[in-house]
Order: sequence, then structure tokens, then C-alpha cells
Amino acid sequence: MLQFIKSNSLISMLFFMVAGGLAAFLYTQQGFTYFPWEIKNYLIGQKLNQGFRLYKDIRDNSGPFATGFYQFLDLLTIPLSYNPFIAFGLISFQAFIFHQTITTFDLMPKLGGLAFCTYLLLFHLCTEFHVPDPALIGLTFLLLAWKEIIQQQKTLLVNDRVFLVGIYLATATLFFPAYFWLLPWALVSLLFFSGISIRQIILIIIGYLIVMTITSIVFSFRGNLSDLIQVFQNSAFEFQLISAEEAKKVVLFYSPAIVFGLFGLYKVVGNPKIRAHAQKAQQTTLIWLFFSLISVTNFPAYHRINFVFLLPPFAYLGLNLFYVIKKNWQRELILWTLVGAVALTYQLDEPNIAKPRRLSINQEKLLILGPEMEEYLYNQMAGPFVNWELAKPLLSQLNTYKNVIIVQEYFNKDQPTYIYDSEGYFAKIGQHLPSLTQQYVLVSPKLYKKK
Repeated sequence: MLQFIKSNSLISMLFFMVAGGLAAFLYTQQGFTYFPWEIKNYLIGQKLNQGFRLYKDIRDNSGPFATGFYQFLDLLTIPLSYNPFIAFGLISFQAFIFHQTITTFDLMPKLGGLAFCTYLLLFHLCTEFHVPDPALIGLTFLLLAWKEIIQQQKTLLVNDRVFLVGIYLATATLFFPAYFWLLPWALVSLLFFSGISIRQIILIIIGYLIVMTITSIVFSFRGNLSDLIQVFQNSAFEFQLISAEEAKKVVLFYSPAIVFGLFGLYKVVGNPKIRAHAQKAQQTTLIWLFFSLISVTNFPAYHRINFVFLLPPFAYLGLNLFYVIKKNWQRELILWTLVGAVALTYQLDEPNIAKPRRLSINQEKLLILGPEMEEYLYNQMAGPFVNWELAKPLLSQLNTYKNVIIVQEYFNKDQPTYIYDSEGYFAKIGQHLPSLTQQYVLVSPKLYKKK
């Protein structure tokens, strides 16, 4: 198979795209339900198209560009069932950028379509990669920034195209705020491995600030700039450690990529066959991984898909194995071992099987005080609580006057016909806003209907 991929780059790339598209189709036919955070993204798009303001009227911490993407999908009435195909399209485009960067700047000897195929393969480690998540979308712009950095490093003559690096990284950050920590990566990489000047460093920062400033102006006109700033403070500058259980799960599912990358790094360190500009690219990739560790401590949630930005560095480092190792049977064995490891890891993933519905109502204006997001697929969402993890602190601290007023405003803006209270917060709201809760009557366990 390795010889086929290396000698027929276009055919092998098309073959892997067809295989990936088929995998996406088969996934849609297996009866899996949607991830809660996948439904959340879908609901954000709906609420934005209904005229509600992000962060002000919709409690969430997704990047503004990501929510704009979901708003666009809702505007085109693209259903959730198309998510695997959208995600695969994004991954294929990223694989093309990855492939083009390696081949255009001669980072490795001719590998045919191997870079493209390896990238696609590693993005089938778990079922979460079938969702166009903000981290996955933002990764596209990280790869564009990486390509631009490699281009500037190839010679000592850095040009003013570095301006694009700032634009790409700002765009990535506005999709996934934790990507902010890749800006220092770009600056350090260019300072260490290119002839960049102070003026060109300022150009990168200006490019970054232009995108941020335009976004801030738009939010200022909408009256929710302070909320945007608060989200970025919490999502890019609030450090927290991942729990041991979550870390084990991430390491398990990323283990094929991690082992592949580290083995490639081990084989290439000190190898005299690596060209000077390729060495710069290797070191730039290692710096990417270093700043990624800082970025990880700012994740809003530790879903496995949020770690996708680790895959391109590991994929690039691992590709060295097909250059450094000369025996064909060893290279073939490595490729088949990687394919088998990815397939095994994917099979280990627990399927998100559809659960029986909790409610019998349909097409009603519904507010859920709990994590049961799937019920919104059959009803119209009311209220701002698309992200239950952000809603709980507000509803748990109703002893403060500010929070009571906020909850009252939410109900006044978008009052539901039904309220499903799986966590018991509606009674607590009644202690502070009795006039509100008296408008509803209990019609079944945990379900309230407006009188």
C-alpha cells in the first residue's frame, strides 16, 4: 500500500477521500444520537437567527466566529445529520494544506500522497471527529499560519506576508479562544528561525489586532462587548488542570498519533540527512506542541475533539519514519500498524447510542433546566441556557440580587410554554420569583406547563 500511495499521489488522495466519505456516511446510518455539545452548537445557530445576542441573551463560551458558522448553517437549513460530511470536508481541506506545505517547501523527499493520507487517517481516532466543532474549524487557520511561517523560514529574507500570520491566528482564536496561545508560538518560531525584523513582528501583531478590533466594534454596537471580553478572559486566561480521568481518556484515544509522532521525532533527532530548512520546520513543530500544553489548560471543556490541534504536529513528526527508515518492509509495517491502531482506537470508542425520549411533547416552546439537550431536537428552545455547565452557577447562586434580576430578564425575553426541571432548580427560582413560578402548573414528573 505504501508504494501505491507514494507513486500515485492524486489517485491515492482521491481513494482516501472516497474512503473517508464512505466512513462518514456509514456513521450516519448507525443510529447514533448527537453529542450534547453538538446539539448546543445547533441551538446557538437557531437562537442567533431568531435575533438573540450571543453571550448576552445566549449563555455560552464558544468563539464568536464559530457561532457565526453555526448561524450560517441554520440559515441554510442544513440539518444536524449532515455534520459528519461537513466535518470530513473541513478535515480534507486541512489535509490538503498539510500536504501542500510539505511538498511545496520540500520539507521531505517525495512522499506522493502520504502526507495527505496520514492526516486523514489520524482524524478517524474517535467518533467526535465527525462533528464540526470550533476547535476543528479553527485548526484550519492554524495550518494556514503554519504554512506561512514555514514559507518565511525557508530563506532569511522575511517579507511583509507575515501580516497574514496575525490574521490567521486571530481568526483561529475567534473560533476557539484557547488558540490565543499559538500567537506566541508564531512569534517565537519566526524570531528563532528566520530573519524577521521588529517592523515585521509589529505587522503580525497589527494583523492580529485588526481582526480583533473589527470583531469588538461589531459586538460593541450589539451591546455585548463586555460579555465577549468576559468569555475570552475565562476561555484563554483562566488556567485549570485536566483531571486524571479525562487525561487518561484523551491519551488513550490519541495514543496512535502520539506514539507515531514521538517515534518519528526519536528517529530524526541528530539525523544528518535532514535539510536545514526542514530542521527549522521540525523545531517549529516542537514549539507548537509546547505552547499547545499551555493552551490545553484554558480549554472550556475537555472533549477529545478539543485536542485536535495536537494531531498536525504529531503527523508531521511521524512522517519522518518513511524518510529515515530505508527498508521497505519496515515502512510498510509502520503504515499498516498505524492503520490498525487507528481502527482499534475507533472501535474502542463508546457509541453515543440514542436514548428513549423523556418527554412526549413536540413542537412546543420548551425550557430545560438540566443537561437533557436532546429534547430540544423535537421542540423549540426557549431561554438562554444552551450550555448547562454555565447555567448551573447562575441558578445555584440566586441568593444574590444580581442573579435574580438576570434570571427574571431571561424569562421576560423568551418565556417558555413548558419547563422541564430535571435538576430541581425551578422550586429554587420560586423562592425568589414566586410571581414567575405561579404561572406554571406541574403536569407530569418534573414537567411544568404555563397556565
